[in-house]
Amino acid sequence: MSDNSKHIIKHSDTIKTALERINSFDITNPLVLFIVNNEERIIGSLTDGDIRRGLVNGTALTCSVTEVMHKDFKFIKDRADYKKINMYKEMDLKMVPLVDKNFKLIEFIDLRTIKAMIPVDAVIMAGGRGIRLKPYTNDRPKPLLELNGKPIIAHNIDRLISYGVKNIYISVNHMKEQIINYINKNYSGLNIQFIEENKPLGTIGSVKLVKEFKNEDILVMNADILTNIDFYDFYTNYKNFKDNMSIATFNIRINIPYGILDTTDKKINSLIEKPSFTYYSNAGIYLINKDMIKYIPEEEKFDSTDLMETLISKGKKVSHFPIRGYWLDIGNAQNYAKAQDDIRFIKF
Repeated sequence: MSDNSKHIIKHSDTIKTALERINSFDITNPLVLFIVNNEERIIGSLTDGDIRRGLVNGTALTCSVTEVMHKDFKFIKDRADYKKINMYKEMDLKMVPLVDKNFKLIEFIDLRTIKAMIPVDAVIMAGGRGIRLKPYTNDRPKPLLELNGKPIIAHNIDRLISYGVKNIYISVNHMKEQIINYINKNYSGLNIQFIEENKPLGTIGSVKLVKEFKNEDILVMNADILTNIDFYDFYTNYKNFKDNMSIATFNIRINIPYGILDTTDKKINSLIEKPSFTYYSNAGIYLINKDMIKYIPEEEKFDSTDLMETLISKGKKVSHFPIRGYWLDIGNAQNYAKAQDDIRFIKF
């Protein structure tokens, strides 16, 4: 019995049948059933609590499940309705059906295993050579270097999955066969496609090679970063401010160990003793409206900074989102060693 079918029961089945079905579930299954009519349309939901209340009120085990089902059940008709999904999580619902316009099941969304659901396509840039990480990258590409027994790129894919991302593209070039083989072996059930560069196209140029994106917005990220960024917070901020592009950033604090003079010509206006300055730096994670992809040239090296400058010059809205959690660029041996230590204490 598939994961979908085990949570479906017919309207003609008895309460006893429903109780037996729920009793057969292990701890990995939410204790809920959804009732379908003869046209396979969902007409109600049923939990063990609904059954108990029915029995207490005198309903017999031989009665139809429709006698005790919950008619005003929760559902989702649009995967892009991320606010409703988050609301259901806050209500502590365990599972909701994603249905079509006729209330026929598309899939169940297990709200226990996802942090949120953001309607984006994701592009992971995994084509770099990792020169600064030699000798670790002598025989393997940088995205496959392991942290706590799992490749860096797998940590990023798993985090995207935990936010309900369904369509993932991976841009590959250097030692691409190793990355492709790893992904195909370990993520065979997901919609992951590869963008194969014939030549290096920069940090965002290969996005242009995707023929069609399913969603309105695209999340682009480097494969060689370790982060527990809240993608839901990032996405809602991006949508609320109606950005054309949003850049995730991390803080760099610079402490000046000397007193700084504010001067006009030779006149001293004021003295600031050992000041500190905070700057925002590019974290290599972006949200982009897919209409902005037209500004990326065909088959040319084009970096994310080039796209930012182009959009700003066109009067488009480009903003930044400060990462409140952990972020580290694993671009050199020192940071790789730090990531290996840090990952034991990061809450994903």
